[in-house]
Amino acid sequence: MGNSRLKNSALNFASGFLGRVLTILLNFIVRTIFIHCLNEAYLSVNGLYSNILTVLSLAELGFGSAMVFRMYAPVAAKDYQKTAALLHFYKKIYAIIGAVIFGLGLCVIPFMDYIIKDKPDVSGLTLYYILFLINTTISYWFISYKASVLYADQKEYIKTNVQNATTILQSVLQIVLLLIFRKYLLYLLVQLVCNIILNLYVAHLVDKRYPQIREHQDARLTSDERGQIKKDAEALVLSRFGHVALNGTDNIIISAVVGVLWVGRLSNYTLICDSVTSVLCQITAAITGSLGNFFATEDKHAGYLLFRKIEFLNFWLYGFSFIALVTLLDPFVQIWAGGRFVLGLPISIAIAINFFVAGYMNTLWVFRSTLGLFKQGKFRPILVAILNIVLSIVLGKLWGVFGVLFATFLSRASISLWYDPIIIHKYGFGVSAKPFFTRYTKRILLLSVILVLLLWARRLVFSTEITVLNFIAMAAIVTIFTNIVFWLFYHGCEEYNYFKMIFRERVIAPIKRKLT
Repeated sequence: MGNSRLKNSALNFASGFLGRVLTILLNFIVRTIFIHCLNEAYLSVNGLYSNILTVLSLAELGFGSAMVFRMYAPVAAKDYQKTAALLHFYKKIYAIIGAVIFGLGLCVIPFMDYIIKDKPDVSGLTLYYILFLINTTISYWFISYKASVLYADQKEYIKTNVQNATTILQSVLQIVLLLIFRKYLLYLLVQLVCNIILNLYVAHLVDKRYPQIREHQDARLTSDERGQIKKDAEALVLSRFGHVALNGTDNIIISAVVGVLWVGRLSNYTLICDSVTSVLCQITAAITGSLGNFFATEDKHAGYLLFRKIEFLNFWLYGFSFIALVTLLDPFVQIWAGGRFVLGLPISIAIAINFFVAGYMNTLWVFRSTLGLFKQGKFRPILVAILNIVLSIVLGKLWGVFGVLFATFLSRASISLWYDPIIIHKYGFGVSAKPFFTRYTKRILLLSVILVLLLWARRLVFSTEITVLNFIAMAAIVTIFTNIVFWLFYHGCEEYNYFKMIFRERVIAPIKRKLT
């Protein structure tokens, strides 16, 4: 069973990682052509509308996570009747959710003048927004709900492979059409069509791979089972509300308080951070299904030990990435997009801090989801959301973009950073959270020292000018120095030795066997 989980996790990670690397490269190519073929206003509108639809997706109400959690046990037991019943319920709920999101989205249109400060001279803004809205809701109305079976069965790589293919198709078409026609409308239409193709084909693959589910199309959940899922979702909606308020409102507030053009400039930094996050999240995403299977069969102590290992890996990856982002964001944007898009070190630090905290907390959320801890602390996200919105408006007026970003960090630090770990440790593992906070504090201090030293090195490397050559040199310094320091501090710990063993068994050993 353990080997099976590891194998599925490896397949999920491999396909996900390769796909994300490819997606990142294509995204940067598309964005580069976007910047050169369309004016800055379109970039700003694109970022703003994406954020608005992220907020509207709150209507999903957490049903997706609740349903996947309920599927772990029947999928593992090959109980296709129960799985079919869950899917039927899922389909019904998602059809309603799609309609609600679409309706709410239409209600936003009359208020656009208040959301967009210093409205750009761009024709067709309403049409563009409606296309964004349709692209968001189409996944709910079509049959993407079937992908939940793949997540529960540790087969996420199947969807990932299809997603990679459609991403390639979408990027190629967008590049060609932008270069030839320079029309934002065509850019959005390609995005919509490829999303439809993705959903239809994934649904086809699920039907083909799990024909037993179709044999039980008449299966239905009992009223008690539906009620339990709704209770889980009720708790999850509050968490989702907090997540959206923290991660999905910055561009809206920046547009309304600072100016919509700043949204476009910030979106380049966001693209970089999101690209890094998408790669790193493949590790946790790849094992999420395996975790659900794990907790369905193993005890709390084994789960806690696994948590310690994944948390350590998360820190190493996100800690290194945090250092790299602070030191390299501004120089990279200057080389890639031009000096007028550079936002400066304070904003880079604020962006990187939010990136690190959100990434580090992701481990907690993954485990909380797979453990089914939806009800504990369910009102906490409301407090975080209110605090973030208030602070973002106040600090945004005082300090501009930096103020909005700093407000997001303050909101997380004031509640989530200490409350969520307590929930996981107390209700998930039955142990004290004090060792977690001790480790976290020590790691933050270590990152701070590394960052100070590398910022000093950055001043020396970029003392005259920023070129591709000295950027590569600085990137090499950051990579080598940070990872050497991490190794010096952690190479003797149990978590490091665990991943060292995995690397030897799964990577080094197969290579040696092939060579011999």
